[in-house]
Amino acid sequence: MSKRRKPNWINTIAYERMSILLKQAEEEFLDHPERSDRYVELTRNISTKYNIKLPEYWRGRFCKNCNKFLKPGINLRVRLSNESVISKCLECGEVMKVPYTQEKNKKG
Repeated sequence: MSKRRKPNWINTIAYERMSILLKQAEEEFLDHPERSDRYVELTRNISTKYNIKLPEYWRGRFCKNCNKFLKPGINLRVRLSNESVISKCLECGEVMKVPYTQEKNKKG
């Protein structure tokens, strides 16, 4: 069976739904953290169903291991190393590293 490309209007609706869910997850986090975790789970389901990437702004805002919404200082610890940003989920202990050597090279 050949894999057909989905129409653009389906992808735009999926992006809109994902952004709405993640905005609601951010707003609801302090009052209802379990609800914001459910919003993250729904967003991940939409992105896998329609095979689209998450918007760039939201990629580091949840744990890829336990699907929890992450808020720095509450359930996320962020540290700077010499060549990377180290984020640790305090819910499950997952460590995420993001290199920033390109930014250092541009600066200097």
